[in-house]
Amino acid sequence: MDSLLVKRIKEFCDGVGISKVLDGAHAVIVGFSGGADSALLLTYFSEYYPGTVAASHLDHLIRGEEAQRDLEFCKGFCDSHGIRFFSEKADVSAIAEKLGESVEECGRDLRYEFFHKCRKELAAELGCEESDVAVATAHNADDNLETVIFNIARGTALRGIGGIPPVRDGYIVRPLLCLSSDEIRRVCAAEGIPYVNDSTNGEVLYTRNRIRHLVVPELKRINPKAADVVLSLARSAASVDEYLTKTAEALIEEHPAAFPRSLFCALDPALASYVVTGLYSKTASEESLSSSHIDSLLKAMREGASGIMHLPGNVSAYYGRTLGFIVEKNKKAEYPFRLDLSFGENPVDKCGFSVGMYRPGEDFGTCGDNIYKELIYKITLNDKIKNSLFIRNRADSDTYYFGGHHRKLKKLLCDTGIPRYRRDRLPVLCDGEGIVWVPGFPQRDGTLPSDEKDAKYVITYSETEGDAGND
Repeated sequence: MDSLLVKRIKEFCDGVGISKVLDGAHAVIVGFSGGADSALLLTYFSEYYPGTVAASHLDHLIRGEEAQRDLEFCKGFCDSHGIRFFSEKADVSAIAEKLGESVEECGRDLRYEFFHKCRKELAAELGCEESDVAVATAHNADDNLETVIFNIARGTALRGIGGIPPVRDGYIVRPLLCLSSDEIRRVCAAEGIPYVNDSTNGEVLYTRNRIRHLVVPELKRINPKAADVVLSLARSAASVDEYLTKTAEALIEEHPAAFPRSLFCALDPALASYVVTGLYSKTASEESLSSSHIDSLLKAMREGASGIMHLPGNVSAYYGRTLGFIVEKNKKAEYPFRLDLSFGENPVDKCGFSVGMYRPGEDFGTCGDNIYKELIYKITLNDKIKNSLFIRNRADSDTYYFGGHHRKLKKLLCDTGIPRYRRDRLPVLCDGEGIVWVPGFPQRDGTLPSDEKDAKYVITYSETEGDAGND
C-alpha cells in the first residue's frame, strides 16, 4: 500500500486517539461489507496491524441475490488473506417494522450488536478479555459530512456538529475518517484491491442517500474540500463539547441534588446549558432534552422565577433558589378507554377531550352543545379506512406508519415533552389495520385524500373543560 497514504492514516490515528486504542488491543475486528471503504480498511489492517485481524459481515436480507454475492465475496476475500471471518443474517426490515424504527436506524443497531457478539467470541478463541478486542469501521470523511448535514437538518446541539467520533465507547475506531470516498476508490484501483458495489447506495429513498446524492454534490461545487473542512469543524466542535461536558460534570459532582441559582447564573450560558443536560441525564438516562426545554429553564433561572417544569421521561424540573430534577413516580394515572366512533362528537369526559367524526361539508362547529374549546386538531380521511374507526389508549408497543417509516409512538410522545401521565389520556385513532392518527402528529400514509372532494371523514380533536384542564 502507498507509503504516503499509510503515513497519512497513521498520523490521523495518532492525533485523534485511535492509535492508543489499537496499541492496547490484542485483536481488531473490521466491519466488512465488501464495499471499497471496508475493503481498503481490512487490507490496511491485514498488512500493518501486528495483532490478530478478523472481519464481520451482517447480511440485512434486503438485497436478495446481491446480498448473497456480497457475503460470498467477503468470505472469499478473508479466506485468501487468512483473516478470521464472522457472518450472520438478520431480517432488518421485519425487525424495524416490529420495533417501529427506520430500516437505517435498526440496521445500525443490529450491526453494533453483532460487533459485540463477535468481540466476545474472538476473545474466547484468543483466551483474552473482550476489552482486548477493538472494532474498526470504515466511515470516511464523506460519511462524516453527511452525518453533520443530517444532524443540522433535524436540529442539533454542539455534539451533533461533532459528527462521527473517531473513537466510540473506548473500543470502536474509525481510521478512514481522514480520507474522502473518491480518494478511497482511487487507492483501491491503484492497489488492485477488489470490492463490490451496493446498488441501494444509488437510491434516494433513504435520508442519507438523499443527502449524499442531492446535497453533498452542491456543497462540493462551492468548495471541493467540503468534507475536509467539515471534518476539521467536527473535531473542533467535539473538542469543545468534551470540555464543556467534563466541566459541567465536575460542577454537578459538587451539587448533585440541587444546583444553586447563584452559581448557575454566574456561569456562561453555554456551560449552564450543559449543567442542565447533565443534571437531567442523571435522572432520565434514556431520554433526551430538547433545546426549547433547556432555553426555558435557562430563562427561568436567570429571571429569578420559581416553579415546576414537566419534561420527557416522567421527570420534573424544580427551579427557584436551586435547580433540581426528580422522577414523578406518582404522577402517572391510568385512564383506560376504548370507544367506537359515531358521527358527531364522541366525548371522553374523564380524560378531558372529545373526538368528532363528521361527513365532509358538515358544519362540525355547531354540532351538539357548545361546551368544547377551540378546535385543536383536524384531519380528513379517504376511503382507505379498514372497517370502523375507534379510539383507545396508547400502548408502549404502539407504532404507526407515516412519512415513509414506521414510528414508535412512545418515542414520538417523549420527544414532544408531554408528561407521561398526560400521554395516557391522549386518544389513538385506529381502524382494522392499526393506528390511523394521533393528535399532534401526521396521519397514516395512504389515508390522506388526494383531493378534498375524495374525503370520506373529517376527524376533529378538541380538549374540554373536564379533567384534563386541571393538571
